[in-house]
Amino acid sequence: MERSKSSNTPNPAAQGKVAASRRQPNSLLTATAPAANRYDTILYLVRQTTGADVVTLHIDGMPPQPVPPDLDCIQAPLVHQGQRFGMLRAYAQEFQSGAAHLLAGFAVLATEHHVLWSVAQIDMLTRAMTRRAFLSDLGDAVVTWARGGTPCSLISFDLDHFKLVNDTYGHALGDAVLSAVAHVVRAELRPCDKLGRMGGEEFAVLVIADTAAAIEIAERLRAVIESTTLREHPHVRFTGSFGVAGCDEGFDDRDALMDAADARLYQAKTSGRNCVVGPRGVESGTEGS
Repeated sequence: MERSKSSNTPNPAAQGKVAASRRQPNSLLTATAPAANRYDTILYLVRQTTGADVVTLHIDGMPPQPVPPDLDCIQAPLVHQGQRFGMLRAYAQEFQSGAAHLLAGFAVLATEHHVLWSVAQIDMLTRAMTRRAFLSDLGDAVVTWARGGTPCSLISFDLDHFKLVNDTYGHALGDAVLSAVAHVVRAELRPCDKLGRMGGEEFAVLVIADTAAAIEIAERLRAVIESTTLREHPHVRFTGSFGVAGCDEGFDDRDALMDAADARLYQAKTSGRNCVVGPRGVESGTEGS
């Protein structure tokens, strides 16, 4: 537990004790952080029991949060399996007795809440969002667009001849291919974009961009998948076929957007695979490969 003025940087020595015990990144902790309102009840209870004026919960990797001026700060790390992944902070002019001990308990509760959320939202093999979680976020993005907000597009893709990979090399290697593909795709995406595993070798990407930009992103993903190899099995090659649809084409309903992207994915398959299909048909790729 640490206490400081909010204008000061958190105590590095105390944080170092946690950092020293960190292990390799855990898929539960590298997932996209849940919306802040998922913690509203915990933050409310912290305020009520500690006398805090302001309470914040920060997951590592999220944008920095504003620091209230001229208030004392106490904080407790969020730690799972020896790895710190965030911080629970409370700010007040004067805390109630035992506030630091209470905050530490709430940090444990927040950690358990985050881990349970991650299990429900994240596919453990690929660390992509589950189908249910992805569809929920996609629906929210389309509603935002329909109300005059930020444009969004959907990229649907799957791996070509994936059944042959499983049948030839076994499901363990097939799982390695899925994990590798998800890894390289996530590395190409921006923080605002989201990858979901829709089932088997089928994936989808929600991009906060118009259709033209989404097609460029899809082509980049197609190329990086084609160039990816497994270190222990360099002879195993794989490619993906892509369908792209955007709300700026006139789709203001989640299901309509999905139907359009899926139809274009099917067209990519029938056009020779390993290509990207958008509103004008085959937009790019290695048609006929």
